[in-house]
Amino acid sequence: MIRTRARVLVLFLLIGTLAGCTSLSAGEPSPDDAVVPSTEQPGTTSSAQPTRPRELPLDNVDPCTLLPQADYADYYLDKPGKAGTTDKGAADCLWSGDVGYMAVALVTYEGVEAQEDRFGELAPTEPIDDFPTYTITLPNDENACSIAVDVADGQYLYSQVGLDARPAEVTSVCDYARQFAASIMSTLLK
Repeated sequence: MIRTRARVLVLFLLIGTLAGCTSLSAGEPSPDDAVVPSTEQPGTTSSAQPTRPRELPLDNVDPCTLLPQADYADYYLDKPGKAGTTDKGAADCLWSGDVGYMAVALVTYEGVEAQEDRFGELAPTEPIDDFPTYTITLPNDENACSIAVDVADGQYLYSQVGLDARPAEVTSVCDYARQFAASIMSTLLK
């Protein structure tokens, strides 16, 4: 259990810390500074950005109330989560169980696009309840996966699953993490 908590803390701190490691020193050119000719017409984009079906603000939501108790058994949990905050002040909740941990943070200070410049690989995936959804995987860690759901302007749900032991029915940690995020979203949508 202590190993699991330490792993969660390290992952949250790593993601938060590495977010600050993405800037360049003044005067250094970056690829964003380069002028690239575009064949697009003004006001158009080459790929459609996913849209939310509606705004689902996360302000004043208790993250520990979001996982339905009826779903605890699906994640090998037998007790409520522990409330906390991330290093940037997002309300979060950590559930520890027999196979690992589940965590959710309610990010209200930046949009999901901020994850693009952070440690980990961000990839769009099928929406959850029509809300744009992204998978975030860490290099060389097959036992952890994060899911970010774009729920409102400048806000997203960030869920994470880390497994110490993989149950036989879990063929993909990211599929399991997505299932966890869908459980959380089911409560938010009520």
